[in-house]
Amino acid sequence: MQHLTRRDFARLAAAAPVAARGAGSIPTRRLGKINFQAGILGIGAQYLGDLDAQQSTVDRVIAEAIDNGVNYVDTAPPYNVSEERLGKALKGKRDRVFLVSKVETNAKGDALYQIHDSLRKLRTDRLDCVHIHNISRHDRYPRLEQALAMDGTLGALLEAKKQGLIRHIGCTSHQRPARVLTAFETGEFELFMCTVNFVERHIYAYEEKVLPEARKRNIGVIAMKVLGGPTGKSGARLTSPEDYSATLRYTWGVQGVSVAILGLRTPEELRQALAAARSFKPLEPAEMAAVTERGKQLAAQWGPLRGPVA
Repeated sequence: MQHLTRRDFARLAAAAPVAARGAGSIPTRRLGKINFQAGILGIGAQYLGDLDAQQSTVDRVIAEAIDNGVNYVDTAPPYNVSEERLGKALKGKRDRVFLVSKVETNAKGDALYQIHDSLRKLRTDRLDCVHIHNISRHDRYPRLEQALAMDGTLGALLEAKKQGLIRHIGCTSHQRPARVLTAFETGEFELFMCTVNFVERHIYAYEEKVLPEARKRNIGVIAMKVLGGPTGKSGARLTSPEDYSATLRYTWGVQGVSVAILGLRTPEELRQALAAARSFKPLEPAEMAAVTERGKQLAAQWGPLRGPVA
């Protein structure tokens, strides 16, 4: 087994991009079977909804992101005032992004209400996709068959799609990867978002357990939690320049991943991420070996931080 050395990660750090402004657009990829070319970097808008965030900062992040080719924006009702802030920031720009929100209930009526409420807050007449939020949670969806029934969550999304309120249907998963395969069997899911980073590959292993089936079905894959966290577990975050570069290069190199979303708070964080996207190149075999070894080391420290694996 090849052991990680300081030199291995120094090499990755040397390849890490320097944040720059106005250096051109970013690479794009198709969202599975959906006819949309998405920038490989997307915005996870949870932090933009923090109560101490300023609307002016949100406006700047969204405007600069769109101007640089970022066209995938992910939010959800529980992200404080994220939807309201995005609704304002996207004024005049709505048609330039693939806008995604979520529902998190197994009752059809409640899910339809959440969709209508998101549309109101986001100041739009349609959502490009709505995910069933963390379909792997037993406490939220104790009977998965109910969530996937016509009088449950999936039924609500199908009804909303029929009405033209949403264009595509997806689901997300933070734990219990195998549960997602049951959802895929319905044939109704077009997008899937899950944890992808070089540490949790050795914990939840979506790369081996779920993504092959997503590729088989041509379901677009969105990577989240690329930097680890947020979590109450101290240290479960990939923040050093070496780890930042390694996890983004690893994630964009995973077969089938269309977009990696990052939770961005400031224009400076956006520019760092844009620089990484512009300069992306897959890990070389020796680099992958080093990243794999470091991932195993950190996985032993982090443990199943998001909940049960099975």
